[in-house]
Amino acid sequence: MFNTFYCLQWKKQEKEWGELQAMAESLCYKLITVDGNTAIWKKPNQASCLPNQNEFGLDLCSTDDDPDEAWYFKLKKCISKVSLSKEIAVGSIDKWPNRLSKPSARASFMDNGVNLFEADTQKWVKRVSYYKRSLGVKLGTALIRNVMDMNAFFGGLAAAVASDPVWVMNVVPAKKPLTLGVIYDRGLIGVYHDWCEPFSTYPRTYDLIHADGINSLISDPKSGKTRCDLFDVILEMDRILRPEGTAVIRDSPDVINKAVQVAQSIRWTTQVHDSEPESGSAEKILIATKTFWKLPLTSG
Repeated sequence: MFNTFYCLQWKKQEKEWGELQAMAESLCYKLITVDGNTAIWKKPNQASCLPNQNEFGLDLCSTDDDPDEAWYFKLKKCISKVSLSKEIAVGSIDKWPNRLSKPSARASFMDNGVNLFEADTQKWVKRVSYYKRSLGVKLGTALIRNVMDMNAFFGGLAAAVASDPVWVMNVVPAKKPLTLGVIYDRGLIGVYHDWCEPFSTYPRTYDLIHADGINSLISDPKSGKTRCDLFDVILEMDRILRPEGTAVIRDSPDVINKAVQVAQSIRWTTQVHDSEPESGSAEKILIATKTFWKLPLTSG
């Protein structure tokens, strides 16, 4: 009777509804409501019905499965155990804004994850303050409304500007620690990406692009070899940066010198600054602005 009632809601789609319902049941999803052609299920916070006999051959993934893999991997016909953990269920995560500054359970799954999270959060509060106070970066003003963090890690930069009228796209490099889940747990948004490839977005989208350790974005983490050219990465930054937008690049003096050469070749204005005095770091900070310019008119 239960199934018959809901089938009647999907007139002339009984076959599709039956297949959809069978899939949801094999995933242990609980049907909440059906309204016309809209059905809402709730994902469980534990693998209460798995493994089960189902027509799709679904089962729990092996113990060596990494549920955070999301870049160039084959789809798997299994359910990740970690994704069903009670600790990361929707109702278990702190409410906003507490979730922004408190390490989630997912951070604790990493080696020394909680300490790394707290240190990263404090570091970016200091860095953002330095950007605003000493480097003249217009965060917190109407001039910067949307920001991209090209090397987001735990989303510390985004958390540090949460009180500003700005939203941040957090990008986790696909060859670095897979921390995107922690970013989501903080109530932030983000994606995985490989910066040796174009980023899927419209041109001239962002008012500010931040690249912390830009050379690490193009280096293989195991061999240390360069996978693509710094010029190509900065050219991609130029494509998605608005005219008169700002780029902030942090790295060693040698890398920053190369970045300055590339930036000036595409007609960005550049200023190089020391890093925060209290950090004790030798790295430099490049503040660059994308300018309006036109090709000169040719005579004749």
